[in-house]
Amino acid sequence: MMNKIDAEITAMTLRYERAANRDAMRSTRLTPNNNLSGYWIDNQRFFYSSEHFDADLDRVISTPMIADMSSGSAGPIMPLEQLAIELTKHSEAPIEVAAFADAEYDMPNDSQLVVTLNGTAFRLDIATKSASSAEPLSTDPELFSPDGQFACFVQGNDLWLRDRVTGETRELTNDGAPYLAYGQQSECCLGMVSYRKHPVPVAIWSPDSQWLLTHRIDDREVPDLPLVQHASPDSLRPVLHTYKYATMGDPSPIATFVAIHIPTGRIVEATDFPAIVFAFSPIAMRLAWFGDDGATCYFIRSNIYQTETDLVELNLDTGKSRIVVSEKAEQGYLDLHALVAAQINVRPLASSNELIWYSQRDGWGHLYLYDAATGALKNQITQGDWIVRDIIHVDEGKRRILFLAGCMDMETDPGNRRLCSVNFDGSDLRVVIADSCDVMISPRSLSGHDQEKPFHPSYARTGASADGRYVVRKLSRIDQGSRIDILDLEGNARLALASVDTELFGEWTPPRPFKALAADNETMLYGTMFLPTDFEEGQHYPIIDYIYPGPQIAYAPRHFETIFASQARMLAELGFVVLMLDSRSVPLRSRAFHHAGYGHLLEPQLADHVAVIEQLCKRNAFMDRSRVGMIGQSGGGYATARALFDYPDMFKVGVSVCGNHDSRAYAQLWLSKYGGPGSESSWEAQSNQSAAKKLQGDLLLVSGDMDENVHVGHTLSLANALVQANRDFDLLIVPNAGHGVLLTDAYTQRRVWDYFVSRLAGLRHPKNFPLEYRPADTARIWKLYAQECRG
Repeated sequence: MMNKIDAEITAMTLRYERAANRDAMRSTRLTPNNNLSGYWIDNQRFFYSSEHFDADLDRVISTPMIADMSSGSAGPIMPLEQLAIELTKHSEAPIEVAAFADAEYDMPNDSQLVVTLNGTAFRLDIATKSASSAEPLSTDPELFSPDGQFACFVQGNDLWLRDRVTGETRELTNDGAPYLAYGQQSECCLGMVSYRKHPVPVAIWSPDSQWLLTHRIDDREVPDLPLVQHASPDSLRPVLHTYKYATMGDPSPIATFVAIHIPTGRIVEATDFPAIVFAFSPIAMRLAWFGDDGATCYFIRSNIYQTETDLVELNLDTGKSRIVVSEKAEQGYLDLHALVAAQINVRPLASSNELIWYSQRDGWGHLYLYDAATGALKNQITQGDWIVRDIIHVDEGKRRILFLAGCMDMETDPGNRRLCSVNFDGSDLRVVIADSCDVMISPRSLSGHDQEKPFHPSYARTGASADGRYVVRKLSRIDQGSRIDILDLEGNARLALASVDTELFGEWTPPRPFKALAADNETMLYGTMFLPTDFEEGQHYPIIDYIYPGPQIAYAPRHFETIFASQARMLAELGFVVLMLDSRSVPLRSRAFHHAGYGHLLEPQLADHVAVIEQLCKRNAFMDRSRVGMIGQSGGGYATARALFDYPDMFKVGVSVCGNHDSRAYAQLWLSKYGGPGSESSWEAQSNQSAAKKLQGDLLLVSGDMDENVHVGHTLSLANALVQANRDFDLLIVPNAGHGVLLTDAYTQRRVWDYFVSRLAGLRHPKNFPLEYRPADTARIWKLYAQECRG
């Protein structure tokens, strides 16, 4: 007969198994097409990959598809069985359908499909459905010109060019130097050790393949940061890695933009307008692009506090640069999009020499029309107590803009978007698509996309067709699934591409969106509550607050089965009620809402979380106010530790992962923009080390020893402060793990589960529960995670 302890462990083992089925790796396999992507071949045909989950392989397999709005049909270019037969004709070994789990598809032109498998590119004629050739691909990191003729690559500190037809190479630059290199990330990119292993050129090809826009970054004055790999698989001794890392008060990396004319080798430099590099290359952040006229390129630059922002134009014919528009904030910082990694809402208009510019100057994120020749403001285009989220299409002939708007649905969730249109002069504002869920349409990427893929048409549109008649939209709600279709904005015809249903998981308890008041007792906040599959209203459940305090991204999920929410889904299956909340100081609302915590990185966020939990516990008898924990990663790790220090009556258990516990020692971009020109005493008071003596609950500190973003020194410095304060705590340093340790390291994930089950739920857990993440799944997760970060 099973004793009480064995029964408890057996029951918890079943919960662990359910949690394992809800992790990001497994979830993405069970929800194929949830992040369907593709591009327009022409104004009526859309190319995409349709995914399906093969249970026998336990992998996602994709099929190349074309949706044709002229015929109202969508179907495969050819069945996978036939495709395998064709590819085998040009392969040394037979190709099975299972191999397409690792395939990539592209259409470099409207008549050809390229299938990339295991380092070989197979070309197929779409009309005859026959394979014509196969060529091995180089594994060297390169950027490919849109016409397919050239590839640029990094050699030493310079950029080189390779002719893909003849194989000939030549230098594009020749005076690069250490820490003064062309076409590479800044040493301060928060991932330099990894980047050195695979240095993809940081540059942009022009649409006509005549120019390459890049930069030369000067890192020479930036201090070094050592990072020790204690258990290198390649050495019995610890390995020392050193890279440049700028913190507040250090010299900043400086970029000089450079355009190279490929036919002649002529170089044009914007030497009069150097740009501060805020960790990531401005090209990687899509802050530089070529103009539609083919004779100009543009880039954004800001001062150290990002209170002043310029749009700079570089004339490729004359070599001269000028500031087109400049904006200065009297208080707070400037954004050109609500989310930091999204495509900025700036559009130079070549045909009329005008400019569409995004600003929060009236308290909300709106569009303004400028004369691009003089820099004079012509008129405000949009206005009201709502925000422009993304510019989807600009019709210069009709002088009309198609855009996504937020905060139009304050009753349900201000984060839900609607598709709207408006004239350049601000007249005739219309809501084109509104739904009870979020409306997502990809904006045009000004600088192209995926130029590291040799057969990808990098300037193809992904959201709206080039003429603006059709849009590929995703309608998604966290508790109802997703559907992706193409909509005819003129005739309202709809062509379904994919759907993702909640039935895929069998029995489950849907997440519950909720609303509650902020700590000011006035501002309404929105979030999501995750519950276990076997949830019962009459039971009492411990609570875990899964936090990220912003202020650069919103965190509460609105779409079905996001990567962001995977941690919440798993923890809920262990028997917890898990909350994700967008507090004040995160984006997607008014400027006042977003800047509520300017100068103080964790308040009012933590106060809001406490206020919301109090309200939810009063509403829901199943929530146990006496057992509340918190988990967070990066800025969320910083917030988690601080929550236990400052709010011990609320938070009893915390897991702080890779926390930037003292922002004075973190990347310069963070404190300079979101903290502003504060005082040393203020930053000292906000460091977790200064408050460590207040710890009363159970705290687990986690970090990877190879975290290039938030150095492991942050975690160890807080550990030292806790030791000095004679406070008990737990510590996990994961060898060879980086900043994504919580998302991609199975051992860390299992230890997090064990900690909350034993310390917060007060239950026994299975010992050494087996949890495994496969490399193929990890690669897929990072790709989807990057998409979510961009909005």
